[in-house]
Amino acid sequence: MATFLLSSLLSQLSSNQAQDAAATSVPLSVSTSDWTWKWVSETEFFALLTSKSTNPLFPPPKTIPNGLFLLVFSFCLISLYALLISPYPRTRGKQILALPLLTTMVLLPLFFTTPLQIVHMAMSVTAIAVATRMFDLYYVQPWTGVRSRYCLDEVARSKKDLDSNQHSIIQQQREFETFLIWDKQRFKVEMWAPLRRFSTKQKSAPASRFLRWQDLLLQSLLYNIVLDIDIFIMSHYTSEELEVMPIPEYVFCMIAIVTFIMSHILWICATFALIYSLATRRPVDLAEWGMLANKLPCFALTPAELWIHWQTLFRYLWVDLGFLPVKRFCKQHLGPECVGTVVSKAAQEVLPVLAVFTLSGILHAYTVYAAWRESVWSQLFYFILQGVAVVATKAVERTWFGRKIRYIYNNGSSTARWGLHGLGLLMMAVFHTFTLPFFMEPYKRHSMWLPLNERSVLWWIYGKAA
Repeated sequence: MATFLLSSLLSQLSSNQAQDAAATSVPLSVSTSDWTWKWVSETEFFALLTSKSTNPLFPPPKTIPNGLFLLVFSFCLISLYALLISPYPRTRGKQILALPLLTTMVLLPLFFTTPLQIVHMAMSVTAIAVATRMFDLYYVQPWTGVRSRYCLDEVARSKKDLDSNQHSIIQQQREFETFLIWDKQRFKVEMWAPLRRFSTKQKSAPASRFLRWQDLLLQSLLYNIVLDIDIFIMSHYTSEELEVMPIPEYVFCMIAIVTFIMSHILWICATFALIYSLATRRPVDLAEWGMLANKLPCFALTPAELWIHWQTLFRYLWVDLGFLPVKRFCKQHLGPECVGTVVSKAAQEVLPVLAVFTLSGILHAYTVYAAWRESVWSQLFYFILQGVAVVATKAVERTWFGRKIRYIYNNGSSTARWGLHGLGLLMMAVFHTFTLPFFMEPYKRHSMWLPLNERSVLWWIYGKAA
C-alpha cells in the first residue's frame, strides 16, 4: 500500500507546474521539489493535453439555486425509470420520449451550475453515468438483442439468435418489447446494480462468505473515521501551497488524498450494505456485494490486476455499454473468415477492453469539463493508456516468459516470491509516475478537496475558525 501511495505522490509532483503550462503551453522552469519528474510535466505533449481551449464549446455555466438544479435532474431521472416500468407507450414511443429527457440530463450540468461546487460535481458524475446507462437500456440493448449481464435469471441472447428461423415474427416482437417493458423484479435489479449483483446460487456457501450487520457497522465506522481525518488534513492546503511545500509534507498530503478516494468508495458500499442488512435482518452475501470482498488495488502488481479490483460502481455500465456490444460486433464482423484467425482473435480481445476504458475516459472527461471547463483530452488519454497497459499485461502473461514468472511466483521459494512481488510493486510505481499526472491535473489545479471541508467533524471542531 505504501508503494502505491508513494507512486501516487511522485506522479503528483510531475503536475506541480501544470497550471502555468496550461496557460502558456511553454516548458517551465523546474522547482527544487519536482525536478526529478520534469520529463512529465514539462513536455509540450502534457501542456497540450491539459491546456484549456480559448474558445470552449459551451459558455460558462450559469448559477441557479441548488433546489432548481436538483428538481430538473430528478424529474428527468424519475421519468426515465417510470417509462421503463410503464406498459405504455410501446418500445418506439418510449425511445422517442426518452431522447429529450436524456438530452436535458446531459446538458444540465454543462449549461448550469450550483452555489455549492460539490453538488455540481456530484450531479455531473451522476448525470453522465445515468445518461449513458439509459442510452444503453433504451437504444443499444433493444438494437443488439443482448440483455444486461446483471439481469436476474436472464440469459443473454444475440440478435442473430432472435432472427433465426426458430422464432416466429410474434415471438421476435415479444423479445424486442421486453427490453423496455419491465416488471418490478427487473426494476429492483437495476436499482441495485451499481452496488449489488443478485446471486442466483443457493445459499449453501460457508459462513465466511457472509457478513453480519455488526461487521458492516465496524467497517463503515472505520472508513468514516479515515475519511474525516483525511478531509481535515487536506482542508489546510490549497493547490498553490502544495506546489511549494517540502517533499515530506507533500508526501503526507498525497497519501491523504489517495486514501480518501479509496476509503470513500468503500464507505459508500459498506454503509449501503449495513442498511440492507438491518432492514432485512440477515447477513449480506459477499457474492452479491462484490466490492466488500475486493482486494485493495494498492497491492496490485499489474495494471490488469489493479483495474480488476478497482471500484465496481460503474462496472455494470462499462460492461453492458462498452464491452458486450463491441465484443458482439467483433464476432459478427471481424470473424476469422473476414480478417483471418490471428487478427480476429486479437480484435476480439483488444477492442472490447479498449471500449471499456474509452467509455470510462468519456465519463471522467465530461465531469472535469462540466465542473471547470478543463481539457477533456488528458482524461481520455489517461484511460486509453490504461486500457493499452491492461491489454499488454494480458499478452505478456500468455507468453512463455509470463507463464514462467507465474510458475515461479506460485511455486518458487519465499525469497523468489517476495522478490517478484517487490519488482511488480516497483514497476507499478514507475507506471503511475508517468501516467497519473494526466488524470490528476484538473483536480489538483482546482483544489477539489476543499469543498468537502464541512463533511469533516474535526474541521468543524478545530479548523472552521482558522
